[in-house]
Amino acid sequence: MLRIVILLSTAFLALIPSTKAKAHSPSIQVEARALDDHRVKFIITTDAPTPIQVMASVDLAGQKPNDTYVGYDQRVTLTGRVTTAVLDTAKASSPLPSARYNATVDFYPRWGAKGNSRAAHIPEMHAKTKLRLVGGGKSRASIVLQNKRQKWVISTVYMGYPWDLRKFEKRLGKSEKSPSTMSHLHDAYYFPGADVTLLVNRLKNEVTIWRIGKATK
Repeated sequence: MLRIVILLSTAFLALIPSTKAKAHSPSIQVEARALDDHRVKFIITTDAPTPIQVMASVDLAGQKPNDTYVGYDQRVTLTGRVTTAVLDTAKASSPLPSARYNATVDFYPRWGAKGNSRAAHIPEMHAKTKLRLVGGGKSRASIVLQNKRQKWVISTVYMGYPWDLRKFEKRLGKSEKSPSTMSHLHDAYYFPGADVTLLVNRLKNEVTIWRIGKATK
């Protein structure tokens, strides 16, 4: 009889929900707004133990994994529950188009918790919001086309590549010819639609080297 009571009591206790509190997982939130054509103000809130570092970025919305990255990012140190930071996208490697962007904040404990043992075991945290940015004023379509053309030059054109102005202009758009300071045998062909310069050896009728942007050598 006693054994039956013990078994019934054990079964009853198993049905009672555990009152043990679940471990709290810290979180992160972000608000962002454009201050002008280029600068974006981030307001980052977290309940994680600080200081920690996060990557804050302004990324062109709708980019695919294989697209040339369009945006700007920088590391930001969070020193308390709320941290404010301003990202100046004018510092990006190339002017950003006028378009919709994602303002994102990402925490990766591998490097973001360095020097803070309390944050070392926190899982990754991510937050995102949307905004519109004027940027350099060019359209999204023109920047996407420019990046596509640059990608072709980078992956295809090598030292000694045969020179044919007609074929290059068909691929990259109209060019602007100018003297090259590399040597008296070279000409510089700048393609605004790709933002690329090809330095061409007239004697050999071949491309000596390419440069991103406008260049003469």
